[in-house]
Amino acid sequence: MTHLVPVSSNSLDVEGNSEKQSSVLGHRGRPFFVAVHVGAGYHSPSNSKAYCRAMRRACMAAASVLSEGGGRSMDAVVSAIKVLEDDEITNAGKGSNLTEDGSVECDASVMDGLTGAFGAIGAAPGIKNAVEVAAMLAKESLAGPLPLGRIPPIFLVGDGAREWATKHGIEAARDAGEARKYLVSKRAKEQWIHYTKMVDTYNTQDVQRRQANTLELRSCSKTTAILQETSAVKIDGEKTFAEPAHVEDLVLDTVGAISVDSEGNISAGASSGGIAMKVKGRVGVAAQYGCGCWASSKPQSEGTSVGCCVSGAGEVIIRGLAACECCSSAQKSETGPGPACETFISKMMESQETFGGTNDAGILLVQLDASEVNRATTRPKLGAVELVAAFTSRSFGVGYYGSLMKAPKTEIFRKPQSDKVGLFATHVNNSSRSNDI
Repeated sequence: MTHLVPVSSNSLDVEGNSEKQSSVLGHRGRPFFVAVHVGAGYHSPSNSKAYCRAMRRACMAAASVLSEGGGRSMDAVVSAIKVLEDDEITNAGKGSNLTEDGSVECDASVMDGLTGAFGAIGAAPGIKNAVEVAAMLAKESLAGPLPLGRIPPIFLVGDGAREWATKHGIEAARDAGEARKYLVSKRAKEQWIHYTKMVDTYNTQDVQRRQANTLELRSCSKTTAILQETSAVKIDGEKTFAEPAHVEDLVLDTVGAISVDSEGNISAGASSGGIAMKVKGRVGVAAQYGCGCWASSKPQSEGTSVGCCVSGAGEVIIRGLAACECCSSAQKSETGPGPACETFISKMMESQETFGGTNDAGILLVQLDASEVNRATTRPKLGAVELVAAFTSRSFGVGYYGSLMKAPKTEIFRKPQSDKVGLFATHVNNSSRSNDI
C-alpha cells in the first residue's frame, strides 16, 4: 500500500519577512520552479526545523538566479546545492560523513537538460563546494576540444579533481589540515569517533566472523547495519550519544536540486559526503552518470521535459541507473509521473534484494506539463509542473518553490512502517497564463 504524504499547513516554516520578500521576488521576476531534497534515510524530529531552514534558503538562492536577469537552470541548481553544502546539517560539503580514516571525500554531479552537458567529481578531498567543480566541468565540455584535439574531461576523482578545481579558480584546501578545518564539523567528528568505537567493539566480540567477512564488514550494507543496531558506547568514560546513532540522523547519501527556468529548460544536480565510515576512495551515487541526477529538455524527441535526483543506498541505486531510468519511466507513463516513480522505485529495490543491505532510497522528480510545449517551436515554456517524491526510507526531506508561490514549502516526509513506498505528488502552476488541472 502506498501512503500519499500530505504537506502540512505549517510546512512553510517561514521566519521574519521571508514570505513577503519571496512573494515580491516571484511576482516581479521571471517564471521559475525549483525543488530540493536533503536525503533519504532517517531525519530526527529534533532536527526537522534545521533541515527545513536549509531547504528554504536553498530554494530562495535558486529563485534569485532564475527570477532576475538571464539566470539559467543549471546555475540555479548550483546555487541551491551550494547552500545545502555549506550547511552543517546536511551530508554534503561541510558536515559530511567521514571516511574510515576520518576525512571528508565528496561526490557531486550536474546535468543540463537542454544540451545534455554533464560534469562530476568523485571521492574528492578538500573541496568546499563539490557541485561548483562538477558544473564547471559540464560547461568546459561544451567549449570544444583542448589543445592538440584532446577531449575535455567530464568526471574527475580524488586529488586530480582538487588540483583541477584549484587551477580553475575554485576554492579548495591546500592540504589535509586545511581541509579538516573547514569540512569536518564537530557533529561529524563525534559521530565518527562513536562509529569507530562501535565497529571496533563489534569486531572484538566476534573475531572469527570479522576474519571470514572482512569485505562484508567494510561494505555499505554491513556498516549501515552496525550503525543502526549497536547501542551507544562509552568513550573515555562518557557516552558520545545518549541514544543509538540512528535516533539522531541516518542520512545515507545525497542532497539534490532540480530547477526549471522561464524557457522551460530543466537541470538537476546532486552532492554527497557518502555513507558514514565509507572506504577511502569510494565513489557514490551522487557522482555517477545516470544515477544521481538526470535532466532532459527535449520534448520533441523524448515526450516531456523531466529532471530527477536520487538519494539513498548508493550501490543499490548505481546498479539500477536510478535517475535516468526513472525519468524514462515518467516520460513513457500513461498514468502520470507519480505512479511511474512509485512503480520504478519499488521494482528497483526488489531487484537488488539479492545483494543484501538497506533498502533506503528516495527519488525527487519534476516533469513539465506536456500541454506547456510551444507548438510552434516544440520547445517547452514554463507553466505547470508535476512534482513527485517517492521513497522507501523512513523519511525524505523535500522543499519546493514556484514563481506564483508566496514562499518555499518544506517538509520532512515520513513513511508509515506498514507502507512499502511513501509518495507525495503535487501539481504546481508557475505562470499566470497556465491553468491548474
